[in-house]
Amino acid sequence: MSGALIVMFVVWIVVGALAGWLVPLLAKSKPPYGLAADLIVSIVVMIVIGLGDWFIIPAMFPQFDGLIKFVAAILEPLTGVLIALWLMRWWKKRS
Repeated sequence: MSGALIVMFVVWIVVGALAGWLVPLLAKSKPPYGLAADLIVSIVVMIVIGLGDWFIIPAMFPQFDGLIKFVAAILEPLTGVLIALWLMRWWKKRS
């Protein structure tokens, strides 16, 4: 495992935890399944989508490397986290 990938794991965990903690505050909503569920979902989604981006983006677009790869591997998973947390809230309201 390369040093950059280890750094990205730490970044994904920290950003996922921050997103899971901040979304209820920013959306002024109560976590439907508790804060722990928001944190777990946020971290898992960040890591899964981030790993996909880390390996797929360079394979599909070899010219995207360095900073672009780093930014894409953070922003796209963050978007996925926001969608996952919104879906959790939507699902809870629906049931």
